[in-house]
Amino acid sequence: MSSTKFSAVTSIILGVAAIILPYFFGTFAVMMLGGVMLASGILALLYVNMARREGVPVSVFAPWVRIIAGVVILIWPGLALWLVAVILGGGLLLSGITGLKALRDSAVVNPPMLRRIEIWSSILLGALLIIMGGTGSALLLGVVLGVTLISTGLQQWRMAA
Repeated sequence: MSSTKFSAVTSIILGVAAIILPYFFGTFAVMMLGGVMLASGILALLYVNMARREGVPVSVFAPWVRIIAGVVILIWPGLALWLVAVILGGGLLLSGITGLKALRDSAVVNPPMLRRIEIWSSILLGALLIIMGGTGSALLLGVVLGVTLISTGLQQWRMAA
């Protein structure tokens, strides 16, 4: 088996595992984000300090914000997941409410059923995501990660054939 096919199979297996265990993979994905933020903040701080030694007036605010955010996410991944749930759920709720208002204000007497389903689904999913909080966003992240990994693995398999 070629290395490309091995990589494809590994990606598909990880994708299936992410769909089966979405909370674990969603939390892991957020913790990876925290690690990346911490590392990029440290590197940016080193760069800023070198630039300051050369006389370039550069602020250290952004690197420290990234470092602190990375540490917070690594220590409390549930907090980051909760924020994702509130922001994404709130966006879905607002999108649905805006869609309902647009339907009400439009001159369309009998709007398409698919449009009404889309609007009400947005409202219900937004409310569900907010109610479920961090668990809901971890599940969502895990499933999206799983589908993406499976899709990537299938694409790699097709390219290797």
